[in-house]
Amino acid sequence: MPHLRIFTLLLAAMLAFSGCSDNSTEPQTTDDPTESMVLIGEDSAQNTRISVYAPEQPAVGYNRIYVRMTNTTNNTVVNNGSIAITPMMNMGQMQHSAPFEDPAGGAAVDGLYPCAVNFIMAGMWELHVNFQNQANNDAGEIMLNFDVAPSSMVKSATGADARLYFVTLLQPAVPTVGLNDFEITVHYRENMNAFPAITDAAVEMTPSMPSMGHGSPNNVNPVHGEMGHYRGKVNFTMSGDWRIDLNLSRGDSLLTTSFDINVP
Repeated sequence: MPHLRIFTLLLAAMLAFSGCSDNSTEPQTTDDPTESMVLIGEDSAQNTRISVYAPEQPAVGYNRIYVRMTNTTNNTVVNNGSIAITPMMNMGQMQHSAPFEDPAGGAAVDGLYPCAVNFIMAGMWELHVNFQNQANNDAGEIMLNFDVAPSSMVKSATGADARLYFVTLLQPAVPTVGLNDFEITVHYRENMNAFPAITDAAVEMTPSMPSMGHGSPNNVNPVHGEMGHYRGKVNFTMSGDWRIDLNLSRGDSLLTTSFDINVP
């Protein structure tokens, strides 16, 4: 009997230790960058599923979007491929595109191809996605439809050269009292399907607080970086309603526009 009791105690201890070991083992997880994003839409063609994600629902302005390409024959993500996007708004008797940016370098980053669309008006849009899987040469096109919400982030103005220009505010997305990053993009309408970036403009920025009758010091005029993006610094000295006046020139004065920003 003593031997049986000792054997029973040892067996119970082993089972308890085994249970503790199992509970301490955490399942392996794989970080998916799309978990915090919104799925705009997806469709399949030529053994390939195209999924389009965005940090938030699309709105008028600069929208970062991310395209995932999946081989549907083995359900693997395609990192060695090429993606080209074309936004289009069909208005019945006419249609037009908008400024957009295809993936830089062509390669996927964490399984996603980063793109951007600068939606210039609210409403229903189409996104055409052309793709090619470099490993097996599967290629095709899908089209997604989705709604774009209104916003005040895009200003259009006719320049002194009679062209229609689009100035889009990217930063500050969350303005605060003090020095803020400032970023805009500048494009013009060449035709209804082409909106090239302006890369050689001089931008003069003047922040002011109309209700208080003053401006602010230590601002840095935005200068061109790449693909029509201009970056500088804007200084908000107090909370309230601010206006940022922009004067764009290309040798001669081109256009003026402004953005109203509330600083909490």
